[in-house]
Amino acid sequence: INMETETHNCYGCGGSFARQELQYRPSGKGAYRKERYFCPVCNEKEKQKNILANSISTFRKSLPSQPGYMSHKRW
Repeated sequence: INMETETHNCYGCGGSFARQELQYRPSGKGAYRKERYFCPVCNEKEKQKNILANSISTFRKSLPSQPGYMSHKRW
């Protein structure tokens, strides 16, 4: 690796990667903003985690109260 390549550590796995390989994901607001860089693998994991969390919460909100609803719903 030549000195011109800027490297950062992946927030997920701690590995060292070239800046252009990493996904920048700031977290928090204002003064508490943390700089997080994720390598492609960890970035995918983060995305999946967020998608999962979001779909679970929307799913819970959209559940109707009548029983027997799940029996005819196909996944």
